[in-house]
Amino acid sequence: MTTKPGPGFVVFLATFAGVLAIALPALAYQYPLSSSDIREAYLLGTRRDSVTADFFAQYRHDLPMPRTGPYVSDIIVETPYAQVVDIAQSDQNPDTQQAGIDLSKKSFPFIVRVGINFTDTYPSPPSNPPLLRVTIPDFERDFRIRMSQKDKKIEPSSSKVILLDSGDYGSGQVTGAVLELTYKNGDIDASEDLAIKVQTPDDQDVETTFDLGHLK
Repeated sequence: MTTKPGPGFVVFLATFAGVLAIALPALAYQYPLSSSDIREAYLLGTRRDSVTADFFAQYRHDLPMPRTGPYVSDIIVETPYAQVVDIAQSDQNPDTQQAGIDLSKKSFPFIVRVGINFTDTYPSPPSNPPLLRVTIPDFERDFRIRMSQKDKKIEPSSSKVILLDSGDYGSGQVTGAVLELTYKNGDIDASEDLAIKVQTPDDQDVETTFDLGHLK
């Protein structure tokens, strides 16, 4: 004879399942992307609406203005999933089926971008300032960027500097830069928070942390 579980036992199972869900959350960030991941990300990018904007807001941390020195204005991370969303957002003729084929063949690194703006005290004004332009600093030498999880430092595989310009098509004055670093996804633990610290040339430490469990 089979006995049916009593209501108390059913409540216990539901409670136990809820505890497990809290204790063992599903990891969001992962790589490589599955075909369903690529399709989902691409469709999100083609929306180009508030849902897409809200998605990207999680990947960007805006930082406070310092009293002196350079302004590290924001730190952005781009997971492979976020890069697919970005590709779709800028695609003038979206084709989900073809994109799924093309993007499945593409390799995506993990990207970190650090925005830096000039201020009245960075770069230091020259004694005889030129009329039109300021001196462009060596951003890669001036700023040290460290990405880590717990006590483990993660080294970038490449880096570059993108100058910010006040005009169209490079016709204005340089106002800052974006430091872009790429990392291997295999070096990143999806179950750990990701800390990014920027040391400025005047020895200020700017730091923020991303919860990879809440990023795709």
